[in-house]
Amino acid sequence: MGKKKKKEKQLFLRLNLLFLLTFILFSALIFRLGLIQIVQGEEFVQQAERNTQRTIEGTAPRGYFLDRHYREIVTNEHMYTLTFTRQRELESRKAEIAQKLSALIDMDAKEILAKMEEGIFLTPHRIKTNLTPEEMARVAEHLDQLPGVEIIVDSERNYVYDGVLDTLLGSVGPITAENRDYYLSRGYRLNEQVGRSGLELQYEEQLRGVPSESIITVDRTQRIIDHPIEIPGRRGNDLVLTIDVEFQQAIEEIIAKEIETNPDIPKDKPAEQPLFVALNPKTGEILGMSNNVFTYKVGSYVPGSTVKMATVLAGLHEGIVTPHTVINDRPITIGRQTFRSWKTLGSVDAVRALQLSSNIYMINIGLKMAGSYSSDAVSRAQDQLREYYAQFGLGVPTGIDLPGESAGQIFDSADYHLPGRLAHLTFGQLDQYTPLQLAQYVATIANGGYRMQPYLVKEIRRGTAEDDGIGEVIWRKEPRVLNRIEMSEEHLRTVQKGMEAVTAPGGTAYGMFGDFPVKVAAKTGTAQTERPYNHTLLLGYAPADDPEIAFATLVPYSQRAQTQTQSPAQRITKEILSVYFGLEKNGEEDNGEETE
Repeated sequence: MGKKKKKEKQLFLRLNLLFLLTFILFSALIFRLGLIQIVQGEEFVQQAERNTQRTIEGTAPRGYFLDRHYREIVTNEHMYTLTFTRQRELESRKAEIAQKLSALIDMDAKEILAKMEEGIFLTPHRIKTNLTPEEMARVAEHLDQLPGVEIIVDSERNYVYDGVLDTLLGSVGPITAENRDYYLSRGYRLNEQVGRSGLELQYEEQLRGVPSESIITVDRTQRIIDHPIEIPGRRGNDLVLTIDVEFQQAIEEIIAKEIETNPDIPKDKPAEQPLFVALNPKTGEILGMSNNVFTYKVGSYVPGSTVKMATVLAGLHEGIVTPHTVINDRPITIGRQTFRSWKTLGSVDAVRALQLSSNIYMINIGLKMAGSYSSDAVSRAQDQLREYYAQFGLGVPTGIDLPGESAGQIFDSADYHLPGRLAHLTFGQLDQYTPLQLAQYVATIANGGYRMQPYLVKEIRRGTAEDDGIGEVIWRKEPRVLNRIEMSEEHLRTVQKGMEAVTAPGGTAYGMFGDFPVKVAAKTGTAQTERPYNHTLLLGYAPADDPEIAFATLVPYSQRAQTQTQSPAQRITKEILSVYFGLEKNGEEDNGEETE
């Protein structure tokens, strides 16, 4: 019994000791909590109020555009932007919020409300870009009274060369309701800017960057109490273009001068203004082009006599004519219609038919290809000619890296089967093509028969921090041959000789290029239209013996019908080639020779 009582006494002492220890620990904990809440609580609250931070998430800075020599064409400018996100519970308060905002920023309440109405539900919508520091501070102070309103770090495109090439580079804008799901599925935030057109759209995935952040410290009234801490994003990948920006600038200035000085060219209709494309015939690199979407999309134009090289090559390949076949160029009647060249040319072979631009020679090829005037024979001949034309890129997409390219317009009318329609097709008065297609076509002749894919972006380089220079190459374009034309080298050389003769004495472009220091191979064109004004065209390449530039110039409705005035297309081309080859302006541009 004695041992049992002793054990019970020891257990009782241990339990008491445990309870005492637990009591001490809880007391210490309660004391500490009390110290924090009562003694230091006010200090911590004040500190929290002083140090509240807000993170303003910016848009992802887009990649730069650089020219072929790595000169910056398009960069970014950072700014603060005010956004509003529409929400069902805020619909009845939009006018109230707009009124409050109008007192904080330089913008009318009605204009603010209109911007709010444009927004998509639950999508941040830009109300005002490029806020001043004062506007940003005032809005930030009242954000707790402005539900749905946010300030983001934004950026806008900066065109270093004052808008040079901007139409083809394209535009950016907010995500719209129509493409919202597309971009959300690819991880975009709804306040991001995306490519809307041109290269900005074509290369959207490459140009998109990593978002930047701006951390601001505010007090309990949301008043900014310190300078923002900027965390730069990484811009998207940079696109290196095939274009020399200074050459491009000269092209645009020459075209602008023609628009300004030529009373027949409207100043407010891009579809009727001069169009130009220059490319490297050996690689397909675009060297420069008119800053106008009608150069490659939307519209197309009858090519006139510039299609004649393809017609001659089709005739040679089919054995309808040989390089030495002579045809008497004089007016002929088909049905009720009389056809003639711009003047009666007499005896012409393949080279002379191109040099003097004979319509009759071309019609002869088309009619012999048909074999008869029957509807089926005429239709087959037209289809056959179009197949030859397509080998050069006429009537088919060129494959350029721009969205929405036009394939031209192939006419299939009720009178498709008539011999007169076939005749018009042979000398370029039926189907329509874009200037880009015409440039690819003449480049194919220049390089020996290879249709090269044209392109504007030659390299993609990894984006860096905003001012860290040029990143490493992650992709480089390799020239791509789309197809080789069927015609033989001998026949191709015959056509090249005909184009060289165009700028030689007696040729339709000798008056303009007879004194040009670099030998140019070319083909003139005057395309009739439904108006009393014709399109003027010039296609060609230079130097003729080793081409490094192929070009197509088209000036719609630029020459009064039935006149022999100087061709605007030839004049524009000569000025552009003078810049390209670094030449001074030549003396007289017209020595009196007749032109088509």
